[in-house]
Amino acid sequence: MPKHTIFVSIAAYRDPELLKTLKDCLEKAKYPETLKFGIAWQRSPEDTWDTLDEYKDNPNFKIDDIPYKDSQGVCWARNRIQDLYDGETYYLQLDSHHRFTANWDTTLIKMFKDLKKKGSKKPLLTAYLPSYDPSNESKLEDVWTLEFDRFLPQGPIFIKPHNHPSWKELKEPIMARFLSGHFIFTSGEWAKNVKYDPQFYFHGEESSLAARSYTHGYDLYHPHIPVIWHEYTRNGKTKQWDDDSTWPERDALSYSRYRKLFDMDAAACTPCARKQMAGFDFGNERTKQDYERYAGVKFRTREVHRHTYEYKELPLPEQTQEQFDNDLLNKIKVCIDVYKGSLPETDYINFAVAILDEAGNDIYRLDANQDEIRNLLNSDSNDQFIHIWREYEDNKKPHAWRVWPYSTSKGWCERLEQNIVHE
Repeated sequence: MPKHTIFVSIAAYRDPELLKTLKDCLEKAKYPETLKFGIAWQRSPEDTWDTLDEYKDNPNFKIDDIPYKDSQGVCWARNRIQDLYDGETYYLQLDSHHRFTANWDTTLIKMFKDLKKKGSKKPLLTAYLPSYDPSNESKLEDVWTLEFDRFLPQGPIFIKPHNHPSWKELKEPIMARFLSGHFIFTSGEWAKNVKYDPQFYFHGEESSLAARSYTHGYDLYHPHIPVIWHEYTRNGKTKQWDDDSTWPERDALSYSRYRKLFDMDAAACTPCARKQMAGFDFGNERTKQDYERYAGVKFRTREVHRHTYEYKELPLPEQTQEQFDNDLLNKIKVCIDVYKGSLPETDYINFAVAILDEAGNDIYRLDANQDEIRNLLNSDSNDQFIHIWREYEDNKKPHAWRVWPYSTSKGWCERLEQNIVHE
C-alpha cells in the first residue's frame, strides 16, 4: 500500500457522465484505494440516472448533496469541495465528464516528482485535456496547451486550447501560462493556499487562478502525454445557467470582482476594492507583475505580449521592462452575434460591419463579402445566430457593433446595432 493519497475534487451538475467518470477513474487507477473523493453533487430528483447510492457509505467519498436549485455556479461548488480536503498528499481537480488512461495516478505522480527533482518547489500540472466522445468512447490522442485568445470586454482573459504540433517529441512536461478548471494536479496544500472565490461565476475563473497560483509559488506545467480526457460538447445536457434565472447577476458580480482583483478599471483601484478580495487575493511568494512578465500579459491595459499572442513556448525572452512594454499589443477580438431572424432576405451581397466607440464613431470596419455571408448563413443550422468575428489593434475599448446588410433586391436594409456589455 503506497503512503500517498489523492484528493479528487469533482463538481457535478445534473451530469449523466458522473457515474461513468467515477467508475473509470477507479478502474484505471493503479492504487484506487488511495483516492479520496470530494463531490459537489448538484442534483435533481427528476434525473433518475443521477444517483450515488453505491458510494454514499464508502469512507473514501465525501458527498456534498446539493439540491440543484441551491447551486450558485461552478466556482461556488469548487470552493465547497476545498473545505472537504483533509490533508491528502495530492489534489486532483476534475469536472464530472472524464476518461482515464491505465495507471493515470502513478503517471501524474511521477511527472510531479520529476518536476520537483528538476527544481520546482510547487509543480502544478494543468491543461485543457484532449477530448473524448461519450457516444462512442472515441478519444483524441493529442496534447493541448492553454493559450491566450483575447481579453473579453468585461475584463477576463479568454483562454483557448491549442494542439501542440510536436508533442510526440516531448520528453517531459512543458511550462504553462494559464490554468484549466477541469484539470489541476498538484500538492494537496493548494486546496488551502489558493481558495476558490465563490463569487466568481464562470469566465475569469481560470486566468485568475493561474495568476493567484503563480503568486503563491506554484509553477504551471502542461502534461507532455495524454493522461486524462475531457468531454467538451455536452450536447443536450443541462448546465447550471439553464436552471438559474439569476445567472446574469452572478455573472456581472463575477466580472466586477475580476476587475477589482487585477485593478483593471479606475473604479476598482481603491483600498476598499482590495479589501473585498480578502482571502481570494494574490499570494506573497511572487507579485502580480511577476506573473504578467511570466505569462506575457498586462491586465490593467488589457495588452498581450507578442510572444504570447503567437503561441510561442515559454519562457519569454529576457527583456528590459521597456523592451517588454514595446512588445505589448492591444489586440481586440470581438464576436458579433446576429439573430438569423433579423436577416430575412436571400440575396445579401454585403454586410457593412463596424465596431463603434461610445460616440457612435467607427473604431474599426471590415465588411463581410458575399462569400463570408454565405458561409455564415449556411453554418450550424441548429444555431439561431450567425457569429461574425473581427480582430484589430487599438487601445480603445469597443462600445457597440453595427451590421448593415445590403440586398440585391432591397438595397440597404435595416441597420442592426447592439452594445457590447462591459459591466
